Amino acid sequence: MGVNVMCVTSAGGMPLFTRHLGRAEPLPFSVVGSLNGVHLFSKSHDVKLLNTHTESSTVLWKEYEESVVLIAVSALNDETVLVQLLDTIFAAMILTVGIEDLKSIKNVERLKRELRPCYLLVDKIMECLDFGDRYVGSSTQIFNCVETVLCAEKLSLMVCLESYVECICSLFGCVTVENCIAVATDAWWDLDPVERKLLSHIIIANSNCTAFDIPVFLPGKSPTVPFRLVGVCLIIGVWVTVLCGPKPDLAAIQQTAFQVWSPLVASLRSMLNARPHSIPSTVQLHSSVLGFLLVDKKIGKYLLSSCSMLSKKESRSPSEVLKTFYYQAAASLVDCDKSHKPLETYWCSEYHKVHGIRKGALIFCVMYSASVPTHTMRLISEESLTSLLSDSLSW
Repeated sequence: MGVNVMCVTSAGGMPLFTRHLGRAEPLPFSVVGSLNGVHLFSKSHDVKLLNTHTESSTVLWKEYEESVVLIAVSALNDETVLVQLLDTIFAAMILTVGIEDLKSIKNVERLKRELRPCYLLVDKIMECLDFGDRYVGSSTQIFNCVETVLCAEKLSLMVCLESYVECICSLFGCVTVENCIAVATDAWWDLDPVERKLLSHIIIANSNCTAFDIPVFLPGKSPTVPFRLVGVCLIIGVWVTVLCGPKPDLAAIQQTAFQVWSPLVASLRSMLNARPHSIPSTVQLHSSVLGFLLVDKKIGKYLLSSCSMLSKKESRSPSEVLKTFYYQAAASLVDCDKSHKPLETYWCSEYHKVHGIRKGALIFCVMYSASVPTHTMRLISEESLTSLLSDSLSW
């Protein structure tokens, strides 16, 4: 199982890039040419080609700015998910080179070179797909939602972050713990969910260094004028990242970071120790809970915790099972017809059970051991959600 994504120019069908994930073989040039040829033929006859289906795959075409065409070929992912995939990939292209270079392509070879930095972003975006296979796209990333952690030190971290971004003359900042957001400024949360997700991917991609300074175009907020995305590693696994203008320079930002954050090193280490559970040790959940996924669809964030390991007979981790359950069952609790508003759903298997409930824009998925009576899952899920949303934690 896997996915292929191709990007070609609208005018001449010149390939800009191709990417693939999983067990899907890269498509030969002749197939890419045929897929683009079908689109060009349809366009010349004023027909808008959307998608088609084969025995094992879905093929989807989408044109952007009458300049580039993205084509996706995938198995086990419906059209809605593939449209979301292509929209996010085009946003990643804007983030890398800006909208003007994509609207008016003057030199194809130059654009291909300039788009190379976005390949890693495209790969990360494709990892958000779910194929129900632990060997394919086993990342637990979710489309257009950033992963977060709950920490008891949130108040002190927030005060320090506000002081830090003020010193840098910025409004946008966040602190990440092993690539999960611990705290962020209001302006950061006000960014479009797609922008936040793409910035999160960049932070993850550069987490093997001590600092980075990268120009980025925000697809919604600033597609023509770049910001600087500047990240500084405070301790191993903990980063503070800001969006700012041309000043101050990277050296000054690093110096400011160490001055502001030095008093909180102990708190940062304590927060790091809470991983991979993503919740403070003070939060006690029912012993039957193997893991949970809490998604805020309105804001675009999620909290994922593996509270226990499964038996050797169960080949997939709780996080992987919860991601599959979310995509295949729970997400529809919010994305459904307004005339029909389901509130919960569940799965039962030989080794585990998974229960999902909806509370407004929140979706809460909980994985249980198979021995838990089905009729008790609702009560345990609601009690667990109440504990996670308590005022003292302020998720």
